Amino acid sequence: MSRLSPALLALAAAFLASLAACASGSLPLPLAESPPPVPTSSSVFAGHARAFRFVNEAWVAAPEDDYDFLVLEERYSEHREVIKEIYRRHPKYGGRSGPRVQTLWFSIRMSPAADGGFDLVATTSEGNGMGHETAGGGLSLEVAYARKNWFVPFDTIRIRQDQSASPGRLMETVTLIKKGKGTETPFMKMEEDGLVYKPVRP
Repeated sequence: MSRLSPALLALAAAFLASLAACASGSLPLPLAESPPPVPTSSSVFAGHARAFRFVNEAWVAAPEDDYDFLVLEERYSEHREVIKEIYRRHPKYGGRSGPRVQTLWFSIRMSPAADGGFDLVATTSEGNGMGHETAGGGLSLEVAYARKNWFVPFDTIRIRQDQSASPGRLMETVTLIKKGKGTETPFMKMEEDGLVYKPVRP
């Protein structure tokens, strides 16, 4: 599996930072003239993420890219709306992944699947994608990154969730990948670990 040279990684990081700086003035959430409908349930997922870079065919810890996060999920009959806040606190964070504080959003339509779970179609601030949620709560989602460019070292965001570790706890892995003809080259991954606060029904 091929890997990016250090020089190309540095160039890509600078380019990503410039993109993030341009995008930081844009609105992070879709506009709406009226309040959203009342959800059937809502929950909060909060915790810490450890970051890793793929270097010389191995995952290497990148603590300067670690972040705290806070996620609000609101569920409706056929879809869910998710707002995610990311806070990078490390003093040596260099801005390669965008501003220290970022807001992401996801709108995910759900349709019943044969296994008792749901097939997912996602529209997000980072791009569009598809996935699946099992009846047990496991989730996989793959998003085609919207801001593709020759300088950007990934074109796919892969999200996997696991709630089986313990009640009220959720593990999520976000992997940034560059796809080729029958190949995949990892770039970074973030391992999120946090608590899910009990849903509140209106």
